[in-house]
Amino acid sequence: MGDNFIYISSRQVRWLIILSFIFALLLDSINLIGQNYLFLPPFTLLVLLYWSGHFLDYTYLTTAFIIGLLADTLYQSTLGLHALIYIVLTFMMLRHRLRFRGYSLPQQALNIIVFMFIFQLLHLLMLTPKLDSTEQLSFWLMPIVAAFFWLLFAKLLNLLTQQNAVEK
Repeated sequence: MGDNFIYISSRQVRWLIILSFIFALLLDSINLIGQNYLFLPPFTLLVLLYWSGHFLDYTYLTTAFIIGLLADTLYQSTLGLHALIYIVLTFMMLRHRLRFRGYSLPQQALNIIVFMFIFQLLHLLMLTPKLDSTEQLSFWLMPIVAAFFWLLFAKLLNLLTQQNAVEK
């Protein structure tokens, strides 16, 4: 828990932030292969929630808007809907990021389940995907899968962030 409160400026790890978003966009393109991958979370949203929850010197609302527009173009959905969802979730993270930083990784993963469930609800209300009975289970399992990916991403990004901050 002590590692969470080391102050690191987002400028110290700017390239890591950019590369993590590019990598997340590449992972998001896996969902384009077919509808069988509905259980995969939006990796860009996970990375966005990580960076907005761990750095206090930047709000990431503009980044949420840009990443949301990229998600709209990637999924060929109505321009601005993913951007709106990403901004709402980023704002929610900003409202309690000080508490979130103090949580252990399993507690953060439980919070991510709530964030991703809200994402699924907003996604269902705004984009109304056509789901068969077999696809509904994987659609609603996504928040739980996102929690497992959060554990991996957060551990990896914590390690990389601390290494890059020490080097500078």
